[in-house]
Amino acid sequence: MTELSLSIVIPAYNEANRLPSYLTQILSYLKEERIGAEIIVVDDGSRDGTAAVVREFCRLNARVRLISLPRNRGKGHAVRTGMLEAAGDLALFADADGATPIAELKRLEKAIAGGADVAIASRAHHDECCTLRVHLHRKVIGTIFNFLVTTLAVPGIRDTQCGFKLFRRDAARAVFARQLIDDFGFDVEVLFLCKKLGYLTAEIPVSWSDVKGSKVSLWRDSLRMFADIFIVRLNEARGAYRS
Repeated sequence: MTELSLSIVIPAYNEANRLPSYLTQILSYLKEERIGAEIIVVDDGSRDGTAAVVREFCRLNARVRLISLPRNRGKGHAVRTGMLEAAGDLALFADADGATPIAELKRLEKAIAGGADVAIASRAHHDECCTLRVHLHRKVIGTIFNFLVTTLAVPGIRDTQCGFKLFRRDAARAVFARQLIDDFGFDVEVLFLCKKLGYLTAEIPVSWSDVKGSKVSLWRDSLRMFADIFIVRLNEARGAYRS
């Protein structure tokens, strides 16, 4: 890969404990694979030592960059901020917990090389080379949510919420410039916009583990994400996604 061929955007809210191990994993992977890349951590108004942790990584490695938001705006806002700052030919956003190992990036890159504009990690598509560790209650709610998503917003996508998505630079800029939802439901909106703008999206099976310490309230945030499905349809009806 050439210089700055890849940008990795990591939204982080109170991730001082989980983020360091994932950043270390990413940096080791980039060095081993000799990938020219930047890592953009967007601190979404954390109240713990997240920013201090990232600043130390910045001091030790020029690949790492910190964007500090003055207050908590939501994961969707943090991802949008980072993706619009990304300078790489490809832009990946990845959850700070490291639930998807960074080495799974190769699977998504292969899909992009095969002609896709966007490649998203999926826990709904199974591959014998992938391992999944998901709690039952999360799986049940995810199944219901994805049924509504495929019915009302993004037909054909079986897992919209996995936090590991890769975009060609032009697709990232066009999609995230139009994204409006700041909360966890932004994934549905992003994939809806990919379809609306004609970008080919590939759904790729990956290894994934449920990591302790999630900031998501399964019931509260699930209800908000259900509401966001209808907000996407409303935004489309009132023309909010026009250029």
